[in-house]
Amino acid sequence: MARTNPRNVNDTIFRYREMYFKRLISDSIVGVKGHWYMYVNDKENVFYEDIYDGNKLIRKNNQDSIIRLYDLDKYPDFKKNHFWSHNTLYGKQFEFKFMLNNMDSYSTKRLNDTIIDNKNCYQVLIVLEDKMTMPGFATKLEDDKGSISKSIYYIDKQTNYPIRMKEEFYSTNNPEQKMFFDQTYYDIAFNLKINEDKQFNTSLESIKGYKIIEMKPE
Repeated sequence: MARTNPRNVNDTIFRYREMYFKRLISDSIVGVKGHWYMYVNDKENVFYEDIYDGNKLIRKNNQDSIIRLYDLDKYPDFKKNHFWSHNTLYGKQFEFKFMLNNMDSYSTKRLNDTIIDNKNCYQVLIVLEDKMTMPGFATKLEDDKGSISKSIYYIDKQTNYPIRMKEEFYSTNNPEQKMFFDQTYYDIAFNLKINEDKQFNTSLESIKGYKIIEMKPE
C-alpha cells in the first residue's frame, strides 16, 4: 500500500499490511473482528497493530509502546458513530451497496478492462464531488464543498472481488495539492482456521508494558 502522508502531503508512505478478520453480523458500525499488522518498508517488523474484538479496539504503536484504547462497553456512544474505518472486502460490499443506493451523489464509469497481476479485471471509476465519506460498514455522506475524490476499482473478472484500488483526493480551492491512496490485495483467502483468542485478544495482559491512552467519544 502506498499513500500520501497525512502529516506531510509532499511525502509518501509505503506499508505492507497483513489482515485477519471475522464478520460480525450484529455490528453495524465496524462489522468485523479484526487484527491488522502494519509493516513499514519490510515484512518483518510490525510497527503498528489494530485489534478489534467487537467490544474493544486497541491501536498499538509498537515503536513508541503506546496504546490508544477504545472501550465500547465503557463508552457505548462509540457505537453511534463511525469511529474506525477499514478497507476489508466485507467493508467494500457495504460501500458498493451504499453507492448504488445513492447514485444522485456518485458518478460511475466503466473504463476499459485491464490486466492486474496477470488477472483480467474490470476497471470502474467512481467520482464523488462536494461530499466526503469514510470507508466501512457505517458509510454516510457529509457535505464538504469543493472536495473531489476519484476512485478506480480493479475487480477480478473471475471472482468479482476488488484486487486493487486507487484513490485521489483534492479540493477545487487548491487542485494542485492532491492526496492519493493505492492499495493492492494479495493472497485473499476465506474460512481460514485461526486462533481467535490470540488474533483478537484485547485483554489488559496483552498490552502490558504499553502506555495506555483511553479514548472517549467526541
